Amino acid sequence: MRERTLFFSAIIGIVLIALGILVATQVNLMPVEASTRAAAVDQLFRVLLGVSTVIFLLVEGALLYAVLRFRARPGGTGEGPSIHGDTSLEILWTLLPAAIVVVIGVYSFQVLTAVEAPGNRPLVVEVVGRQFSWGFRYPEQDLETTELHLPVGRPVVFQITSDDVIHSFWVPGFRAKRDATPGQISELAMTPTKIGRFPIRCAELCGAGHAIMTSEVVVETPEDFDAWIEAQLAMAGDPVQIFNTMGCGACHTLTAAGSAGTIGPNLDELPSVAGARRPDVAAEAYVTESIVNPDAFITPGFQPGLMPKNFGDRLTPDQIQALVAFLLAQP
Repeated sequence: MRERTLFFSAIIGIVLIALGILVATQVNLMPVEASTRAAAVDQLFRVLLGVSTVIFLLVEGALLYAVLRFRARPGGTGEGPSIHGDTSLEILWTLLPAAIVVVIGVYSFQVLTAVEAPGNRPLVVEVVGRQFSWGFRYPEQDLETTELHLPVGRPVVFQITSDDVIHSFWVPGFRAKRDATPGQISELAMTPTKIGRFPIRCAELCGAGHAIMTSEVVVETPEDFDAWIEAQLAMAGDPVQIFNTMGCGACHTLTAAGSAGTIGPNLDELPSVAGARRPDVAAEAYVTESIVNPDAFITPGFQPGLMPKNFGDRLTPDQIQALVAFLLAQP
């Protein structure tokens, strides 16, 4: 009875393993492949999964065979025979795994080299992580924005950094991830191959608002991309555009800009409370100071050190003035 139970348990285990392999190989477990990196990375994943599955089956099969074949028999009281080793087997199970690791390592390096190589005439996009939003700058077009648009089929090189803490720029559909480290620029090369919208996530715990540090990349035709660039440049002086480009909506609620952030003060209330918060200065001076030196006065109930301190360098005096007037003009 015991042998029959063990036999059927082994059969059930083998069937479940076979079903698992079938699901892993036939069901698409990965996000949509939207870049040249994605196909190569997914193929590497499938190869590693296949090799790992074969090794798992061999090792577990040998283990199961040993448990069943050399188990203690009913009524047996003696000890099993002493085994002092087998040189040939020891050499085999040392060299074989080493060879597998070397082959996988060489193949992985070839894939890494291929996906990291920049294409011809790449579009350079500077990516900046800030608590808790992403900013993008197109140096060729002299455009800074919080929206990431890319022309399909054109190579892209992301130059990634951070203004405050370590973030991680991750586009699952591109199979692209790179840490954004303060004071350091990391490059990431790829070519988008599919038109659509694909999520951007921060993959590094970066503070209280980490969960809301999301965005998306829009991949479109070259003609649509050029039209978007022209439209963004035409709106460069618009206060709503400035507000959104600087990523203010990630932390602040402002109905006029379509934002609902809760990490910072509600800016819909600003016109009615600005004078009371700093009665010793004019409302315009208080709001300006809050933009260029945000830790000079902390609104009760909110944390210091979360708002970027470089807006005074990133914005021109005219842009700051336009933004202050816009914020204080809210109904």
